[in-house]
Amino acid sequence: MPRRPSRPGPARQGAHRKDAKSRAGRGQRSEALPAQRIQKLLSAAGVGSRREVERWIREGRLQVNGEVPALGAKLEARDRITLDGRPVRLHADKGKEARVLLFHRSPGDALDLKAATSRAAELLNLPRSSGRWLAIQPMPPVDGGLEILTDDGSWAHRISQGAHALTVDYVLRMRGPLTPPLIEEFRAATDCEGDPMSIVKAEAQIGEGFNHWLNVTVRATRSAQVRHWWAARGIIVSRLMRVRFGPVHLSRELPRGHSRAMLPSERNALVNEIDAAKAEFKAAAENPGAASSIAPTGPASYESRVRGSGPTPEAGRIGRSGPV
Repeated sequence: MPRRPSRPGPARQGAHRKDAKSRAGRGQRSEALPAQRIQKLLSAAGVGSRREVERWIREGRLQVNGEVPALGAKLEARDRITLDGRPVRLHADKGKEARVLLFHRSPGDALDLKAATSRAAELLNLPRSSGRWLAIQPMPPVDGGLEILTDDGSWAHRISQGAHALTVDYVLRMRGPLTPPLIEEFRAATDCEGDPMSIVKAEAQIGEGFNHWLNVTVRATRSAQVRHWWAARGIIVSRLMRVRFGPVHLSRELPRGHSRAMLPSERNALVNEIDAAKAEFKAAAENPGAASSIAPTGPASYESRVRGSGPTPEAGRIGRSGPV
């Protein structure tokens, strides 16, 4: 008498259900990671900035499914992404909140924003991140002070695109005679190319001996422009530190070479101030005769700077470039 086929036991039934779920889930992976433009997706994942991704594509270093994609191509969950032959893994964390750090960087500790590694973050005592740390408006290696880092490319892009609308405080240590007429000339300064520098405030603190201190508030003006202006007049800026970025201050409680998480109140204040300043810039551009506390800074106004040579967050290795 032939034997009746045995029914699968509970363990086997569970395996069948698991296989069925995995097969059904293969077609739903795109819901977890919807199709997005390649620059936006990789930037949001902390792989690199949008401009950096574009450069990788032009150089042929970034490939999707074994081919170099077109700029603006859309990616889906099933696409295989490689950078320099190494796989790039993306994670769809819709509920994940951006991590933002305030970092007190010493002059000479450069943010080499090209090829980030976990070892590079350890060199400056930065916490580990699932992506890559992106610097917003990083200072030149020779300068130091407040740096803002995040692992969220979308948040970094939003802040960077409005950063020129914010006022920034620098503290300068000067070597040379710092006279009141020279400070008055600096308040109406233009850079070496003749473009006006937006100097909101300049207050001197006369020190002892050959060194003096100058507190400067600027808008849409780089620290290099400030250095070059004083150097052209025979005064050397031996140290330049950023101590405020919009509503975010560098406090004495944050030692040099250390970082801390940005408070939610600081993050909200930064976003709100950027949105308000951008709106006022736009209104001032549309109505030049209207009264405004923020005025465009001449030919290289906020809008043109952002579209032309505006800041873009980039991620990369952090290393030392010289003595402190």
